[in-house]
Amino acid sequence: MKIHIIGAGSLGLLFGGRLAASGADVTFWCRTNEQVEQLRLKGITVTKDHKSIHISPGFFRAEPMSKYHELGGAGEEDCIFLMVKQTVLNSVIKELFAPYSLRHLKLLCFQNGTGHIEQLREHLPAWTLYAAVTTEGAKRSGLAEVIHAGDGSTWIGQAGDDVSNKKADIIKGSELEKELTAQLEIAGFEVFLSKELDTMIYRKLLMNAVINPLTALWRITNGELLESEKRISLMRELYEEGIAVYEACNIPWEKNLWDQILQVCQSTSGNTSSMLKDVLDGRKTEVSSINGSIVRMAERIGGSAPTHRLIWRLIEGIHVKEA
Repeated sequence: MKIHIIGAGSLGLLFGGRLAASGADVTFWCRTNEQVEQLRLKGITVTKDHKSIHISPGFFRAEPMSKYHELGGAGEEDCIFLMVKQTVLNSVIKELFAPYSLRHLKLLCFQNGTGHIEQLREHLPAWTLYAAVTTEGAKRSGLAEVIHAGDGSTWIGQAGDDVSNKKADIIKGSELEKELTAQLEIAGFEVFLSKELDTMIYRKLLMNAVINPLTALWRITNGELLESEKRISLMRELYEEGIAVYEACNIPWEKNLWDQILQVCQSTSGNTSSMLKDVLDGRKTEVSSINGSIVRMAERIGGSAPTHRLIWRLIEGIHVKEA
């Protein structure tokens, strides 16, 4: 199995770099020629706790997305890791995937928020879609360097309306999932197969909705959220409003989810959230797919989520350029 990483951002470099170091056949597809050149010249450096591992250019391929079709893209025996943000998902579907919509390809989706699986399924009806939820902390420090800011876990499962009705041994019997899980474990990741990915997705959605926009508004790291009672109070307000929406929509949630959110802030204390990074770089953020998702969920049942709506509007007001 060959692995194709679409998007060499922080998580793309972390997963792709460690997979390449473990012996996997990895190709990075990058949005800029500059990053391709840097990866080919320097390789990848992954730093954790002031210790670095270097993956030389000979252990992976790096290509520009503009040459995806020319170079053949991914084959039916390969696995594609989709690691771009939802803000550019439409362009990736149109420019990279649409010509292969009727081929039987395999796609593992790492997007935050909700709605991306439905969007992908609409445009790629013949593809096998998997969802991935990860709590790994990563911060890109250069075009070819990434800081592993916090250990986490990754859950993988097939995305589909009928997945929850399948027996566990059928889910675990997938050759792709077994091979992929084994390769990720060799690379040093803690991985679990799950037939309850919806629960994982909604758990991470609320975590992101509580943590990411506040770090972006206050220009602080994840850990700094816990340094003030006033900050924690607003986090709690977002959390409780989100839980109320989940209960109204009959979405299951874990009773210790608040403690998990605090733990994520602690374990990734030095991490710059992806939303803060987007704000600092002048890019459109994923707030519509995160806090906006909670607002839309509430509105579909005739309710509201005013604090999440306000946060959504505040974040979108920072970005004044059109995407």
